[in-house]
Amino acid sequence: MSPRLFPAIFLLTLLLSTASAQVNHFDYGFERNADVSVVENGQALALPWVGGLNSVRFSEIDLNLDGATDLLGFEKHGNRILPFLRVGDGYQYAPQYARQFPDLHDWAVLHDYDHDGRPDIFTYGLASIRVFRNISADSLQFELVADPLTAFYYNGYTNIYASPDDYLVVDDIDGDGHLDILNFWVMGRFVHQLRNYAGADEPFDFRLENECWGHFEEAADNNAVTLFSDCDNKSGDDHTRHTGSSMLLQDFDGNGLPDLLLGDVDSPYNILLYNHGTLSDAHMTAQDTAWPTLMPINLCSMPVASFVTLPGRSTPSLVVSPSDPSLTKSQDLNSVWVYDYDTDFQQFTLSQTDFLQREMMDAGSGCHPVLYDFDGDGLMDLFLGNYGQFDSAEVVNGWLESHFSSSVHYYRNTGTASAPAFTLQTRDFGNLKSFGFRALHPTFGDFDGDGLSDMLCGREDGTLVLVPHQRLVTGTGLITEQYAGVDAGDYITPQCFDLDGDGKDDLIVGNRRGLLSYYRNTGTSVADFQKITDTLGGVDMRDFTQSYFGYSVPCFYRDTQRGTVLFCGGELGEVSYYKDIDGNLDGLFTKAEVRMPETVVGVAVPFKEGRQVAPALADLTSDGRPELVLGNWAGGAAFFAGAEPPVHTVVPSYTQARLRVWPNPVRDVVHVEGDGPLQGVAVFDVVGRNVKNLNDIQDVSIEINLSDIPSGIYFLRTKGTVSRVVKW
Repeated sequence: MSPRLFPAIFLLTLLLSTASAQVNHFDYGFERNADVSVVENGQALALPWVGGLNSVRFSEIDLNLDGATDLLGFEKHGNRILPFLRVGDGYQYAPQYARQFPDLHDWAVLHDYDHDGRPDIFTYGLASIRVFRNISADSLQFELVADPLTAFYYNGYTNIYASPDDYLVVDDIDGDGHLDILNFWVMGRFVHQLRNYAGADEPFDFRLENECWGHFEEAADNNAVTLFSDCDNKSGDDHTRHTGSSMLLQDFDGNGLPDLLLGDVDSPYNILLYNHGTLSDAHMTAQDTAWPTLMPINLCSMPVASFVTLPGRSTPSLVVSPSDPSLTKSQDLNSVWVYDYDTDFQQFTLSQTDFLQREMMDAGSGCHPVLYDFDGDGLMDLFLGNYGQFDSAEVVNGWLESHFSSSVHYYRNTGTASAPAFTLQTRDFGNLKSFGFRALHPTFGDFDGDGLSDMLCGREDGTLVLVPHQRLVTGTGLITEQYAGVDAGDYITPQCFDLDGDGKDDLIVGNRRGLLSYYRNTGTSVADFQKITDTLGGVDMRDFTQSYFGYSVPCFYRDTQRGTVLFCGGELGEVSYYKDIDGNLDGLFTKAEVRMPETVVGVAVPFKEGRQVAPALADLTSDGRPELVLGNWAGGAAFFAGAEPPVHTVVPSYTQARLRVWPNPVRDVVHVEGDGPLQGVAVFDVVGRNVKNLNDIQDVSIEINLSDIPSGIYFLRTKGTVSRVVKW
């Protein structure tokens, strides 16, 4: 499958309109609606349904080709592409442009390499760099021009090494008008300079220019920098530096030479290295470990910075956010800092710690939405559980640990039966934050038989917390931990739903394993949950080619036409759709869709809302079609209105088609299966060297003998689809 852009939507629409009248439609349709009102503290949010920000790098680009510079965010935690149009003195979320970008993952840096005034995209490839040229004319378009990007090292050309965790430098380092590259070599502590010797015919001709650019080195186990290093160990065996550094090149002291702003994994600080060498031979002779002086960057962890000219500013601002690959370190609600240049103090000063975030509905990290009419007015209210909100961080045995505490946010539906609107009531429904729980996922029902709604929350440790109605309305009253003796695995996600149709709400529980447990309610007035199975319906959200976990989040829904159906969220961002449930609780549910799509201009395209997505469904507009609220790890949610089901033709995406590889890890022979004929498989090591090729194959499933290669991590690739395998 090609990693190129989606085909033009109008062409797909034309093809579909000329297809046979006997077309197959999805059972449900969903169209994004970012305009549903959300009010917090008496003010309507301008960007309520963006989905939150935890780890984002911003770049400037003209999205609608009107000549004005807009904003593109790339959220590392979930590979989300977030376009914002510049409107007046602010920004408007414009998700329709996300589909016009190629699939990007791990990191993305925008720079105009061909000097046509349109920024191009450099992004992570297979232990290397992929480059997409901006070929926009009448609409925003990109074409793949390098995969991998190569350079001349020592004896020949090979791929330029890149880590998925590093933000490297793509910039004109020596002032010759060509974009060069700075990167840390494989697990090394020194920076390589790859100079671009391109001529008139080719845009790229990178060659290793300097193995020790800047004459400095990073420590092996922290962010300490040693200056005046000759990098004499570059050929030795000491490659113990942990992976993860961010770099930004800029002349901060005005001496005409590029300085380097350096971030590091497990550190909340940026170190500014001052260059007092020459353009051809950089020498870092001084460092500032707490920069800027007035208010140093302090963002967990590995902050990455970029320059953006924001509305109302005459000079570019420095926008900083964490880029650590870990999901549990970001300062979530305050993780996008803006520094403006103060001409009086002649330095950058902190102006904001929640850029764009203050206009979003954001629960912190790991948002799990639930729709339930708590106040009994006939309108579904919105509740957001979360993994937690950042409280503090500390270094333990050399590793940074961030601390989070979970809570439930309550938004009352203050709209109408046909037009929902949500108003924040509290960020700590039931006063649970002080308990220090993590990963609270709420569900509602009358569990004690008093006729009033209680709240039941799953926790990280696999147990349930019962919060009685009194505590929900008054803030006081005892909670019950380890309710009903339920322990269904880690990170459980309960839903109360009358699954067997006996008029009593049963309990279905998802978990980190990706399976579903079913507890039937055998009580009368007071709920009494009895475990029936830990493998309800054969539901399994795991994809072992990508992860050992599934993080299933069930949302059962019942309508008059189809009866009971299941929408289940998963770790990798998919929402799977199951049917044939009624009368089949002892059997296997039909997995009708592995990845339910949204509809974009009449075409079905897979949801791309990040990691660990959580669905909530209800008919919020009284039109017989359910709306969908979809939470994700970055802490926010997207809103999708119920719509006409689209034709069952899904535009392929880079992340949709995957190789299935087993066993993994493997000692000798690995089995590889694709969605269609593989048409050749290549095996690469972690530095991008091609160690094995199988070209003359056309089978869907093959075996590859890896016994003749050393132990380690390898990547299998066919037609742009990549999977990792561990050889031991």
